[in-house]
Amino acid sequence: MPFHLSVYHASVGLGPLQLNALQEAVIAPSANGFLVPPVINKVIRVVGVGGLLNRAQLNSASIRDYTPFDIDPVNVGVACESPVREIDLNDNPIPLVTNEELDAFVTNSGAGPTRTTVGVVFADGPTTPVKGRMFTVHWTSAVALSAAFVWAAVTPVFDNGIPSGTFALVGSRQNSATAQFHRFIPRGGPAYRPGTTSMTAYDGAQNMKDRYGRMGEWMRFTNTTPPTIEVLALAADATQDGFLDLIQVG
Repeated sequence: MPFHLSVYHASVGLGPLQLNALQEAVIAPSANGFLVPPVINKVIRVVGVGGLLNRAQLNSASIRDYTPFDIDPVNVGVACESPVREIDLNDNPIPLVTNEELDAFVTNSGAGPTRTTVGVVFADGPTTPVKGRMFTVHWTSAVALSAAFVWAAVTPVFDNGIPSGTFALVGSRQNSATAQFHRFIPRGGPAYRPGTTSMTAYDGAQNMKDRYGRMGEWMRFTNTTPPTIEVLALAADATQDGFLDLIQVG
């Protein structure tokens, strides 16, 4: 099942106030929101992060047939909490209409502008866990991120080489000083960029559905074409590292 992580962000006060769709190459913006893409036109996860954040909200024409969709709990702070606060809709996704605008709103507890972020995972339906002979590899990058609050691409360097062949990515964890989210850019294949939350401490408790095949197959790559990793952080972090869970499929 393909899935894709998109993010909204703005520096806002009390609210409810609208966040801006963060520019990306895959899903088209519409005003301050995203146009719901074809195929992956359902929402399976939502994560809100902000220093004074009380709650988040998703809204679109089809969602308004009922009422704006309120999101709680949220992560109060500059990074995702441990454990991560999010809503997991994988077993019962929010259905949307292709090409309608999906907007994100937040309510903060203070009037002063506060950087606030909402991550949304689009999919074509519930993801299906996968099993197989799995192994985990550690990667690093010593290249500073290009800027704060933009998707910044880094090239992972594996501690140890991986065997010759084709691999399914079935889980991920990424750490850096101020990271909030990360996602993967495939080389070839579907354009979708699967991703999830990031951690700022090695003992941070991420959602374990992100690991060991529980979210299904994220993408495939060969040992000669590893994916680029995009990181969204509060600052231009100087170093990053993480772990990939892999199954060899060819």
